[in-house]
Amino acid sequence: MKKNKQDAIFRFGIVEENDKDLIIEITEEDYQKQIAAGIPEDELLPAGFHKARRGGFHERHPDLSLENVEIKITKSGENAARSIQDDNEKKAA
Repeated sequence: MKKNKQDAIFRFGIVEENDKDLIIEITEEDYQKQIAAGIPEDELLPAGFHKARRGGFHERHPDLSLENVEIKITKSGENAARSIQDDNEKKAA
């Protein structure tokens, strides 16, 4: 997977972790680097400690059956036009 500049800017340190929970720390210096890289403030975690939980989705939705999930994929703009053209070329071949 190709990483962009913003991927390389986001940094945090793991302070504590176990099987389910982890605590990360974002320093003021790292926060300011992200701001300087042009990442909007409302998309950033502020400097400080943040608690997160792994695997919480399944805990909140224990009855979810992936066999019954319906997925709809849509395409837009140039990619859709290119995809339609590719599909038509494959059908013609």
